[in-house]
Amino acid sequence: MEQIKLEFIDHVYMRVVADRSTLQELTDFFSFQPKGYKFSPKYKAGIWDGYIRLMTAFNPYLYVGLLEHIRNFCSVREYELVIDPELGQIEDIPDDYGFKFAKEIGSKLDLYQYQNDYIVNAIRTKRALSLSPTSSGKSFMQYLISQHYHMNYGHRVLIIVPLTSLVSQMAGDFIDYGCDPDAIHRIQGGTAKDSKAFFTISTWQSLQKQEKEWFDQFRVIIGDEAHLFTGKSLTTIMEKCTDAPYKFGFTGTIDSDSNTHKLVLQGVFGQVKRFVSTKDLIDDGKVASFKIKGLVLEHNKEIKKQFKVAVAKLPVNKRYAAEREFIANNTKRNEFIKKLVWSLKDQNNLILFELVEKHGKILQPLLQTEGRQLHFIHGGIDSTERERIRHLVENDPNKNHDILASFGTFSTGTNLKRIDNLIMVSSSKSEIRVLQSIGRTLRIGNGSDEATLYDIADDLSSGSYTNYTLEHFKERVQIYSKEEFPFKIFNIPI
Repeated sequence: MEQIKLEFIDHVYMRVVADRSTLQELTDFFSFQPKGYKFSPKYKAGIWDGYIRLMTAFNPYLYVGLLEHIRNFCSVREYELVIDPELGQIEDIPDDYGFKFAKEIGSKLDLYQYQNDYIVNAIRTKRALSLSPTSSGKSFMQYLISQHYHMNYGHRVLIIVPLTSLVSQMAGDFIDYGCDPDAIHRIQGGTAKDSKAFFTISTWQSLQKQEKEWFDQFRVIIGDEAHLFTGKSLTTIMEKCTDAPYKFGFTGTIDSDSNTHKLVLQGVFGQVKRFVSTKDLIDDGKVASFKIKGLVLEHNKEIKKQFKVAVAKLPVNKRYAAEREFIANNTKRNEFIKKLVWSLKDQNNLILFELVEKHGKILQPLLQTEGRQLHFIHGGIDSTERERIRHLVENDPNKNHDILASFGTFSTGTNLKRIDNLIMVSSSKSEIRVLQSIGRTLRIGNGSDEATLYDIADDLSSGSYTNYTLEHFKERVQIYSKEEFPFKIFNIPI
């Protein structure tokens, strides 16, 4: 019988010991083609085959988090697997540990069963990639896991987030849950990296150039919205965390449009675990009830013909950009958006767009109206101002706020409990972006227990020609169907 031995190297890597042919099998098993590999100059030049190999027969080292993948590999092939005792150790805790610990520390929030399950799985296995949907309380789970290691072992915790705005938000959430503000150090906007605080929260961008010795102070690493880490940045940081045996990733979704390949995410954080879906949360009343209205804007036949002819004259790689610009500048379309937003009275609305200069700044003056407050948020607005707007909307008893925001600033992570309607005025086929955007409307609180997504699409098709953004809408409909969201499509002539 073929044998594979796994030797512990550190809390990042393990060494694979096997004969040459088995190592080659494993090399192929742990190889993948990353997103966009065909556009790489090396691939185009024929000097790279497009595959990233997480190990080779000549360099037989694998991320520790891939242990279960090797176990499955051996099981299917009936190979013998010998595992170093240092690898795969389990912490013995009861099935209801999350509930007990939350009560022990006087948590201000009640824990749900699925949250307990995520916490127990993470602590038991010492590393896990928790797949938990938006609005499921991921920051609360991260807080309890952090407190577990701090209070029981005195370990310091590093929490890594993808956006500067989420540094303040995560710190604020921890404080709301009962954490001492002095126990939290935030790394953002040029603040010092060094601190004696128990919990450090930072963006991964701020940590890429830190030396390995700086990471040695942490035993616990938590990656929030892990799917947004770029592959190179994630591995650059996590490969320095050789003294951190506890590594946990949290994300709402993992799909083919993730910035980092699933194998790499699992390699550094561990096996994917999912205990609840968005539909489960809606059915149980833990997030807002939700419906989708797909609004397909039917442009007139003459416009469609003109557009088809104009696009056909352009190089293929410029046609999508031309379509986006045409849609953003379409007066009738923008008037429709204005009337839609203004019709949603006594409600808080989040309007998400793609292009700041070419669309956001066109919509801004159009949407301003007496009796409502319009907030324009994009990458040029600093995190402090974004937080001010978030708190203003959440704490104002009057529902008269319209937030006009770019996808990049509001599709991920930002907590908003008082959004009644999400209006997507730009096209996206990214499953992650769509589901994260939907999550902005699902949070229950302060009288917002129902939500509607208005998904605006454009039909510019003519004859056999179908425009890009209409195709993207069809892909979003497939996402809605897969997630079992209730939706209805309306065709509207403009």
